[in-house]
Amino acid sequence: MTSLKVEWTYRPGALVVTVTGEVDAGTIGRLRDGLEAARTGAPVPPPPAVVLDLTGVGFIGSSGLALLVEVSEECAAAGQELTLVCASRPVLRPLQLTGLDEVFTITGTLPPAP
Repeated sequence: MTSLKVEWTYRPGALVVTVTGEVDAGTIGRLRDGLEAARTGAPVPPPPAVVLDLTGVGFIGSSGLALLVEVSEECAAAGQELTLVCASRPVLRPLQLTGLDEVFTITGTLPPAP
């Protein structure tokens, strides 16, 4: 069984969700639950930005990519900007192969807190 860890912090103007481990069919439920808990526990009004830090992810499968699309749509509906932080081939390559690198805002490092 693969492991996955989801942690989050609230910065001024942003919810930062840090994901560590492998994102696949076996862990997608844990990631979905963690993201939901982070977004519903956010201060009111919710921060205008959601930063999903994937630098600790060693693998992302198709179910993980589908969840990223869902999260992007949820953020857009809530008026939030979604940014993915990733620089490793195991995460960037699937995004590139599916064309999602053209859809998402992707950065190689976590933006500094204001």
